[in-house]
Amino acid sequence: MINLLLGVGAALAVILLSYALHISPWISVPLGILAGAGLFIWQGRKIQQELEQIFTRAGDLLKKQQFDKAIETMKEGYRFSSRQFLVKGSIDGQIGVVQYLRKKNDEAEPLLAAASMQHYIAKAMLGILQWKRGEKKKARETFDLALKAGKKESLLYAVYAYVLVEMGDREKAIETLNKGLGICKGDERLITNRNLLQNGKALKMKLYGEQWYQFLLERPMLRQEAPPFARVSRRSLRG
Repeated sequence: MINLLLGVGAALAVILLSYALHISPWISVPLGILAGAGLFIWQGRKIQQELEQIFTRAGDLLKKQQFDKAIETMKEGYRFSSRQFLVKGSIDGQIGVVQYLRKKNDEAEPLLAAASMQHYIAKAMLGILQWKRGEKKKARETFDLALKAGKKESLLYAVYAYVLVEMGDREKAIETLNKGLGICKGDERLITNRNLLQNGKALKMKLYGEQWYQFLLERPMLRQEAPPFARVSRRSLRG
């Protein structure tokens, strides 16, 4: 938010200065917008770089199974929340994922719920917790929202299909996999699982390897190390 205000302030300053110098509005306004946008982007990149350093340190701690220290390290990034959009939601999502992996669901759920929608892994984990609690409608809504952010992620369609099968809705699961194939064209994992469901067989989620096991729905359990999503997504931190 502060970065946005700084950008707006810079734009207005350039426009007012240009007006005082009797420069045409056709020049001063575009110039002001460019100045404001440039400052906003520059400030955003600076924060992004600092956050990436924080999450690199947190990732190293996760590899050592020092989870509490890793979480405290990630929390250092909260100080940037007032300066840049999506920062708090991204950090909440990262911490929520770690707590989910530790099976600390009571601590994980509010963080997963507060995660930015860009963090589709966090939202998928939230949907799983809702489904396990018997909140099927809410779980479907959460997965539908997650798919809007991660619409190009084959894994997300497969996880949703798995949950739908467990809910007893095989037809919806097939529909979800077909939807995924409409975007992830030719994805062999989606094709295989779609065909298995159509033939009345069980899904083969192991095709996704550790990406699948991170959801803790099947063994083997995810090794206790920094998951690939323990880094801050650059896209999720752009204002």
